[in-house]
Amino acid sequence: MSTDNTDKEAVIWTRLGGTPRRMGRLYVTDKECRFTYDDHYLEQDLPGLGLVYAPKYYGKTTISRPRTEKFDLLPPLQSLVPPRQQDNFQRNLALKYLATQDKKGLVGFDADWEILKISGHGGIGHIDLFENDEIAEGWYHNIPDHRLSEVTDELSFSLKEFMTWFEDDIEVLIQTVGPTPSVGGAIPKLLLSIPASGWDGRIGLPTRQKTPGVTDVVLKFEQKNRYPGIIELETLALDIHRQAGFAVPRYWACNFKGMPALAVERFDRDQDDNPLYTETLYSILASGAPLNNNFDYQYDLISEAIDKSAVKIVSDPVTAKEHLFKRLLLALLTGNGDLHLENLSIYDRHAGDNKRSFTPVYDPTPMRAYSQHDLLSVMPFGNYGELVDKQETPVKLAQAVARFASHAGIPDERHHELAQEMLASSQDYNDRVSELKTVPDENKTRLIKRVTEVREKLVSHY
Repeated sequence: MSTDNTDKEAVIWTRLGGTPRRMGRLYVTDKECRFTYDDHYLEQDLPGLGLVYAPKYYGKTTISRPRTEKFDLLPPLQSLVPPRQQDNFQRNLALKYLATQDKKGLVGFDADWEILKISGHGGIGHIDLFENDEIAEGWYHNIPDHRLSEVTDELSFSLKEFMTWFEDDIEVLIQTVGPTPSVGGAIPKLLLSIPASGWDGRIGLPTRQKTPGVTDVVLKFEQKNRYPGIIELETLALDIHRQAGFAVPRYWACNFKGMPALAVERFDRDQDDNPLYTETLYSILASGAPLNNNFDYQYDLISEAIDKSAVKIVSDPVTAKEHLFKRLLLALLTGNGDLHLENLSIYDRHAGDNKRSFTPVYDPTPMRAYSQHDLLSVMPFGNYGELVDKQETPVKLAQAVARFASHAGIPDERHHELAQEMLASSQDYNDRVSELKTVPDENKTRLIKRVTEVREKLVSHY
């Protein structure tokens, strides 16, 4: 909670539909968060803050939600705030920038609020938060000429040193790429733009309007001290998902001043660089239920929400539930135990058509390679490991997969077909892991062992 009891006020804008327009006004008191749509926005027939808080449900009625330990703001807005983790790259970047503006010693929600005012716009998704309308209009209309710059030694700072969390060079980074919007997560990421043809060593600031010849990307850096080889692992996981038939954004493994990095094309923008409605399942579900964190749920409950929620989450429930089933299976088969609610998002594939579906795959990294993340699944499914139906032994893995499929309404024949597809698409996975160059042998051995255990249990059933 904030140490400053003064009510806080901001405005929410968006570029949905291609034109900057104010969506409404936000107020935060010491007890609640309130948001009201503007009358003129209600006339546009555009998505609002999120699925649960859509204009068609609230109209002119103020949306009010009590502040809690987990949510000072409405969930779609809370997702704009980098987590309060001491080693969060995005948060530290913003706080160091604020310190250069004589805003020092900020903690808790006071820090969140100041961070939001400088970086709550232009990020992932369609929501832009500004301190006031004047700043919003200036940001939208005073757009500097887009320029791509070579990443060379002339940048005069060492990202290798920077990524060890000794942030002496952060001011230079800010001068280089500007107070660029950030995305959540502990892995260092920046939102940038690169040539539309792909990574060639040149970067620019994210686009704010149609900018021919460039594409927006999330650039992820490798923390060798914490996650050695993670760029290679994520690249392999993206390869596997693409081969398995999933929609996957374009991506380029690259080098940024000698540091391994991965540039992933953003899917939350259309061909004219306008935002598409995009929202994580965490934001959607937390808007209607008291969740404590992004893994405080069950995969079975996601499929139930797709079918039964008063809010229509997707346009094609059958396809969405099959997507979820395949995502979970391939996560198990590649050692990604971190498929939580923030790694599953919904979007409108094309602006204005209301064809809502799961987004392309992102962050499928096989985190079981690292001992601190060696977990089969961050969320439960199919009563795995539980005693059910008066059984004397806990539900085994293959049984749990079948139970989850049944709960999702996937017929037995179809769920066997999907399981066999995921097994076939990942059959050479261990061999490909063993060939990775930058992943330490210890991590490769752990990952291969875990994946082999899962595969053997599923192959014997399917």
